[in-house]
Amino acid sequence: MSVQNAGAIIREARLKAGLSQEKLSEGICSVLSLSRIENGTAGISPATFEALMAHAGAPCNAYPVFSNRTDFDCFYTLKRTRFYLNHWQLKEADEELHIIEELNFANNKYYYQEWLFLWSKLQFRSGCGNHTEIYQALLEAIHLSRPVMDFSDFRDLLLSTIEIELLISIAQEAFYLNKSGICLEICTQISTYLNNSTLSFVEKDRLLAEYAIVYSKYLLAEQDYTTALKLADDFRLKMIKNSDDPWLHELTFLTGLGYYYTGENETALLYFKMVFFSSHSIESCYATTIQHFLSEKLGISLWDSSTAITEIPLVSYAQKKVIDSSGFTDGTYDLFSQETLTLGGLIRELRMEQNLSQQTLCQGLCSKSKLSKIENNTLQPDVTLAQSLLQRLGISDTVFTFYGNKHEAGLQNLRLQLTLTPFSEIDATMKYIEEMQQLCSEKDIVYIQYAVYKKARYSSNHEDHAKNLLQALHLTLPDFDFNNIQNYRFSWLELTILNNYCNAYRKHIPPKGILHLYKLLEYYNTSILDVLNKKRVFGILFSDLSAALYNQKRYVELVELAPYCALPAVRCTLQCLAVFLANYAQALGQLQHTEEIPLSASHAYYNLLITGSTKIAENLKTWIYNDFNSHLF
Repeated sequence: MSVQNAGAIIREARLKAGLSQEKLSEGICSVLSLSRIENGTAGISPATFEALMAHAGAPCNAYPVFSNRTDFDCFYTLKRTRFYLNHWQLKEADEELHIIEELNFANNKYYYQEWLFLWSKLQFRSGCGNHTEIYQALLEAIHLSRPVMDFSDFRDLLLSTIEIELLISIAQEAFYLNKSGICLEICTQISTYLNNSTLSFVEKDRLLAEYAIVYSKYLLAEQDYTTALKLADDFRLKMIKNSDDPWLHELTFLTGLGYYYTGENETALLYFKMVFFSSHSIESCYATTIQHFLSEKLGISLWDSSTAITEIPLVSYAQKKVIDSSGFTDGTYDLFSQETLTLGGLIRELRMEQNLSQQTLCQGLCSKSKLSKIENNTLQPDVTLAQSLLQRLGISDTVFTFYGNKHEAGLQNLRLQLTLTPFSEIDATMKYIEEMQQLCSEKDIVYIQYAVYKKARYSSNHEDHAKNLLQALHLTLPDFDFNNIQNYRFSWLELTILNNYCNAYRKHIPPKGILHLYKLLEYYNTSILDVLNKKRVFGILFSDLSAALYNQKRYVELVELAPYCALPAVRCTLQCLAVFLANYAQALGQLQHTEEIPLSASHAYYNLLITGSTKIAENLKTWIYNDFNSHLF
């Protein structure tokens, strides 16, 4: 379905929700603009589309289309900024915010609104921001879509996701400015609002985790320690279950404070160490912030005073003046302008910028003729083809929303079920795989490949596992050759299969498996993969390679991989980082670098604990002591 139908999607969602055009457009765009959008005479930016669909309480399903290339660059850079901020990579986030400024926010008030939110988050997370200035910036941001905002009663409003995020941040800054009444008003309503919303469970859980962080602080200040402990710990456990790392550090620290104030000091100290050493391992300034708090407010030291651990510096980022955005657009534009960048146009531009042939891009996915039609806007690809083409171009498809027909919706649902089903539930997994294979037609090559990949994971031995994974890869890359890996462009699924193939092979024939892992590492080093794409697969490769090298006693090679720990694509997955650090610490011991073991092993140990891998963490602690007579912090 083409972008021209975005208006029809919005109109259908509005009518289903029983909303007038006046009610749906409130705080987003004019009624005239909405009318033009619904009539197919005006285009709409992704930010505005998401806001309207959120107001209607409906999923955001449409192909990504932009008013021009600047619109796309601004949109995508905002997504990268979020990634860096969520994972405490503040320097990189600041650089991305500067890029968006230089793009003049694509002249879009909703991009500027999100930029203000992210800038405020950067200031807060740096530990150096001025709470009054942050609070004012957040008010300016919310007023871009809500010129009149009553914090005491917004339960009946139709809020977009960014508006919910802004309200939670406003509550947090109100707390720090001793405006406890505003903090309580917002938190009380946000909880009810989110629990009754139609957001996906993942998005709802993330927003509720943000709320829990703020409200737990309020409860601790009010000395309601038991309630604060339960709230923070409940969402800490939920984030572990969802494998959602970005909120773990703050929720774990607040859980620790809850234990401390309820008299369980030993348990509290363990939680404080979890947060400090996990944050320190990714060079997050949050480690320094909590270290100062514990020392100055509670008189707690996390290690012996004779031990020197490098402090992560607190960096102050430039303050920004709120600009006059009255001339910015509401995200609507002339749909038939020559500058309009459709999905096909975006694919064509990215391919040509990368000097990539059509044959290389579409190999195994579709014909050159079909790709030409997509690029010329005479054919819309199905969802999985669109996603795979973007992935091969180094762009993450996860930041976009797509519209599929009933057939695709059925396949997507089965894929989701397979993702959510634990590996141990073999019968349920095989049932979903069989249903997917029966539903697939010949053109559903990516779904067929996914089904074969999932089935291959249950192979009886490592040799069969590797062989079956290669069979899955050959469905789209029939002539794949590791020696020529730089000649290929891979989708996320293809990279996932390759990661699993290398891991299976290193268990079957370790030297050859390690060679394959190095080849894949070389691809990551030289490819154009964006950080949003790389984060999904790179951490697993990195941890697998470290395990393979340690098992083969190639300790020097393993230690030489340490600089990769500085990459955001590694730091964003605490469990994968923990696996590497565990192998790294033991390799240091084997090489007699015993003085370096305690910190590296502590980084690994507490990362394993904070992500819920308690048994593995305790095993590591035992190994470090028994093998190298070394203690953790």
